[in-house]
Amino acid sequence: MRIIDEIEVKQNVHIIARERGKIVTRRDGHNIFLNLGREWLAELISLQTLDPDVAERDDRIKYIALGIGGTRQLALAHANAAPYVTAYPGTNTQTDSDPTVTALERPVRVSGGVSVYPGVPGDIWTGTVQAPPVHTTATETTFRRLFGPTDISYGSLISVPLSEVGLMTSAAAPGNYLNQMVAYDTFDTISKTGAVELEIIWTLKF
Repeated sequence: MRIIDEIEVKQNVHIIARERGKIVTRRDGHNIFLNLGREWLAELISLQTLDPDVAERDDRIKYIALGIGGTRQLALAHANAAPYVTAYPGTNTQTDSDPTVTALERPVRVSGGVSVYPGVPGDIWTGTVQAPPVHTTATETTFRRLFGPTDISYGSLISVPLSEVGLMTSAAAPGNYLNQMVAYDTFDTISKTGAVELEIIWTLKF
């Protein structure tokens, strides 16, 4: 009898919105590990040279970023109206079932200005996860990021209709609006306002 053993990356992503500490809405999804993520893992376990040992790559999970793209955007009229249509233009065609996706479709700033895409120096497009991560079992890792009231929703961006989220490694640049992702999820729209704290809990299981 032949036994087939496949190493599969399973993921759960939980998005929780709170106002004054009370949960007002949440989204629970099973996102996809992208082709870029699989390439990252394949290279992460490899050595480029021996004696001395030099890793083929050494970046680790570090960032979570959000956007208003994806096919599950339920507030398209809002997303395509000012100021969002100029600050975060684009289409809403990406799904979380396509492993060839590489970046958020319409990424949003965590902080910075409100200028026309892709922004100006000083804009921050990613949020750093907490460290160390949580290992509930020996074969899983949970990353967390809390986006505060003034993150994402500030200035004229007072009600941002979020609908996509990406997981990124330390190779990403916070000042870059189109960072590559290793995992991706789309979700029914959550409105991020100055009254809302948004917690992302992302678990990878092997």
